[in-house]
Amino acid sequence: MGRPDLARRGFDAGIAGGYGKTVFAYSALISAYARSGLATEAMGVLESMKGAGLRPTTVTYNAVIDACGKGGVDLRFTLGYFRQMLRDGLCPDRKTFNSLLSACSRAGHLEDARAVFDEMIHLGIGRDIYTYNTFIDAICKCGNIELAMQVLLDMEAKKLKPNVVTYSTLIDGYSKLEKYEGALKLYEKMKSLGIRLDRVCYNTVLAIYVKTGKYAEIAIVCDEMEDSGIEKDTVTYNSLINGYGKQGRLDIVSFLVQDMRRRGVAPSVLTYSTLIDIYSKAGMHGDAFNVYLDFKESGLKADVVLFSSFIDTLAKNGLVEWALSLLNDMTEMGIKPNVVTYNTIIDAFGKSKVHAEEDPEVGDMGIVGVYNGQIIRAANPVTRGHSAIDVRMRRSQELYFILELFQKMVQQGVRPNVVTFSAILNACSRCNNFEDAALLLEQLRLFDNFVYGVAYGLLMGYQEIWSQAQSLFNQLGRMDSPTSSAFYNALTDMLWHFGQRQGAQLIVLKGVNLRVWENSSNGSCMAPECALYCLRRTSYA
Repeated sequence: MGRPDLARRGFDAGIAGGYGKTVFAYSALISAYARSGLATEAMGVLESMKGAGLRPTTVTYNAVIDACGKGGVDLRFTLGYFRQMLRDGLCPDRKTFNSLLSACSRAGHLEDARAVFDEMIHLGIGRDIYTYNTFIDAICKCGNIELAMQVLLDMEAKKLKPNVVTYSTLIDGYSKLEKYEGALKLYEKMKSLGIRLDRVCYNTVLAIYVKTGKYAEIAIVCDEMEDSGIEKDTVTYNSLINGYGKQGRLDIVSFLVQDMRRRGVAPSVLTYSTLIDIYSKAGMHGDAFNVYLDFKESGLKADVVLFSSFIDTLAKNGLVEWALSLLNDMTEMGIKPNVVTYNTIIDAFGKSKVHAEEDPEVGDMGIVGVYNGQIIRAANPVTRGHSAIDVRMRRSQELYFILELFQKMVQQGVRPNVVTFSAILNACSRCNNFEDAALLLEQLRLFDNFVYGVAYGLLMGYQEIWSQAQSLFNQLGRMDSPTSSAFYNALTDMLWHFGQRQGAQLIVLKGVNLRVWENSSNGSCMAPECALYCLRRTSYA
């Protein structure tokens, strides 16, 4: 049970010994693969069985159909084995139909499930509690809760008593449709009927109370679980941590984490990502990073969503070096960053602030990270106490990082978009001098001469670049208002910052004529003098 490799070894030994070439032996091996959801292996054994001249039985086909359902095989192939079974003159039984219903449920094919359910009546095969529960599950997964309730009434009319699985499935169906009142009514009905709830049902009810913010009820349900001897699992803790985290009850969140450890409940990727999100939103970036370090030691495999979310939070709070460190970890783990991940960090470089003061102080340098072999330190969102020379050196290093990030994007096949362009233009506006900004854009022309060539030409004041600029602006005109307005703002701000006033004014007038800033929630972030100039121009037009 659960060891198909042992079953295979036993089967091979039987074949080698000359006594394993039987229908029973082949069917037993297929069943072993089916229990583990190894559909490809199960189907392969069936073909070998036929090749050996043996005729599969109903038990054999039942095992193959079960394996296909558990292994996520395309439903057409699963139903194909059922039709093949009928062609072979075999009579399907309740196990056959229950496995078919389960496959339909996993695939989310309600009509096929209904046809299978009805076919049982046609063939005179009785339906058991498993049949009904599986059919109800298929219906709920397709969002037809009204039909599911009708099937429940049909069960009761046929004197078939619904069990905890029946009600848990229906409660979950109501919950997924956000019909929480209906779900909780079923929960109360279960208790009134004396049906003992299982952990799955309790977790669903807890999730409902978390979503609806009913924290008093959460405590009651937790007490019920404790009294019933049902221990919390990872799903339970994830739901509670998420709920109390949204409420800002970090004391309870901390208690829940400690309770998980004390009870030996292993955190999941969702546990870590939820904690990172909670601490980050509370401004507790050190705690968030500690959670991330715990996650790295856990051996769990992260996904791009977890990394991108944490990188976004850190970058937006000015902790750019931490974000870079995470990006480095991400690529080392073989997880490919997407364009949003890169844009977030580049944009953070364009918006982070470093102030110079007369009396330098040693600030909190936070966590040390490594990016491409270079040691970096995470400072506060606004790092104070740096000399003017330190500030210039830091900004020059930022330009190097931006170039390297852009190069990595291209090498990994991540296509930069207009948001990337806007973020880089914002970074240009923060350059120490005109030469640094020009150098950055000139280097980026090696990767995209059209987009960055236009920006470079406008910065240099080349009149002949305007024909290409018009083509770029026409492309931007087909984009949504927030994206295009962010681009115009960034380009205008950069040009105005480095004294290209005429170019900035012409771009703003172009944007006004194209109604770029209408219906934009971003608002204009162009230089005030430029905005005032354009307002005067348009008012006299």
